[in-house]
Order: sequence, then C-alpha cells, then structure tokens
Amino acid sequence: MDTDVTCPICSTPSMTPGEIVGRSPGVKFKEHGGGLLGDLTGVPITTGVFNHSAPALRCGSCGTVVVPPARG
Repeated sequence: MDTDVTCPICSTPSMTPGEIVGRSPGVKFKEHGGGLLGDLTGVPITTGVFNHSAPALRCGSCGTVVVPPARG
C-alpha cells in the first residue's frame, strides 16, 4: 500500500499504514439518516468471517483514517 498519500484533512505529506479491525457482523459504511438497519444494509468495509479487517492509512498529525478502495 502506498504510504505517500497526503492527508485529505490537514495535508500532512505521508500517512501510517495499518488496518481497521472489528468483529462480526463487520464494519460497514452507512449514510447519515440511513436508519437503524446499517448493519444489514450498509456497504461492507471489512472482510473476514469472525475477525474483520481492512487496510487503512492514519494521519499522525490529525488522526484522520483513510480506507482505500478494495482492489479486485
């Protein structure tokens, strides 16, 4: 993963590689106002069966976390 990504919030020139992690049913994205069914209708961000993870980059200056799109 390319770590020379500029932070979209504070413009720090590089971000630290890592992972976001979670447990079943996994981490999903839902739009504001999406209701209480986000666990069922949200867009999956992580993969896995019991322990979920996804590659991510974190800005050491402001704490912003960026999840790049999956490459398929």
